[in-house]
Amino acid sequence: MKNIVTIIYALLIGFSSQAQNIRDLDFLIGSWEITETLYPGTDRTWQENGTRTCEYWLDGQFIKCESVTVDSRNGNQRTYAYLFNYYEKEDCFLVTSFAHDFPLHGQHQWFLDKEEKLIQAISPKNVIGDRFFRATISYADPNRVIWNGWSSKFTEDKAWSQVFNDVTVRK
Repeated sequence: MKNIVTIIYALLIGFSSQAQNIRDLDFLIGSWEITETLYPGTDRTWQENGTRTCEYWLDGQFIKCESVTVDSRNGNQRTYAYLFNYYEKEDCFLVTSFAHDFPLHGQHQWFLDKEEKLIQAISPKNVIGDRFFRATISYADPNRVIWNGWSSKFTEDKAWSQVFNDVTVRK
């Protein structure tokens, strides 16, 4: 009987710690205005403006963020989403991104630095055609989250080009 109680207790602790860890991303929850600059600082720069809504999903085990933006070059609407969950084995958040206009779904790992209020994001494998991806996400201001993303053909720290700057402001 003691072993059964111990097992049940361990399972409950495991489930509660998982739910507790996803709560570390509480700063995402809510409605946001987005200004996303693609290929900043290049001759290919353009912006997308729109909204993002983030909420808990599947009994609070995930966070789902859905975005709708409009391309400043042609007025076309773009929709995309992120799903986040905590992966205890690697002590990181797993993020899957989906976009209606891009055939590949991105898979990323987010490593949270609570003290610095910063996230380091990487794609552990090639997901953007022939590119790898990394990003920093600053949430030091709870009403303004800044994402900066880079891509490279290499996993090493060389030949990285900034592909976006995403500034979200809480509505």
